[in-house]
Amino acid sequence: MNTPDIRRIDAAATRPLRHAILRPHQRPEQLVYPGDDAADTFHAGAFRAGRLLGIASVTPSPFPGADWPAPWQLRGMAVATELRGQGYGRALIAACLAHIAAHGGRTLWCNGRTSALLFYRALGFQPFGGEFVTDTGPHYVLWRGV
Repeated sequence: MNTPDIRRIDAAATRPLRHAILRPHQRPEQLVYPGDDAADTFHAGAFRAGRLLGIASVTPSPFPGADWPAPWQLRGMAVATELRGQGYGRALIAACLAHIAAHGGRTLWCNGRTSALLFYRALGFQPFGGEFVTDTGPHYVLWRGV
């Protein structure tokens, strides 16, 4: 296994993988998320052999259903199938947590796909509420401390 090469990327660089992995029914230009270009937002890219094969974005955002201090939202978490299980997703989350901590964040939350629930649980995330369904399938609101 190679050591994950995690680097800061810009918002535009996330969109091809957001399209290919997360939302193939939408065009990349439709995948501009709220907060993508905010000053505190951090976009992490996972590279192997110079190719961007994983992404994660975090931005300050209120936690739904609770008034928790300094919440940040994880959006657009995606790792190419051939890299899954090799530590790239874990490394992306670690880079995001480091950024959040450096910016005073205390909680990280996301709408995680049910199919990725074991991945998120292994990283300390807990469900908040029950499963719900979006246009991309079943999800949970998940959270963890920073």
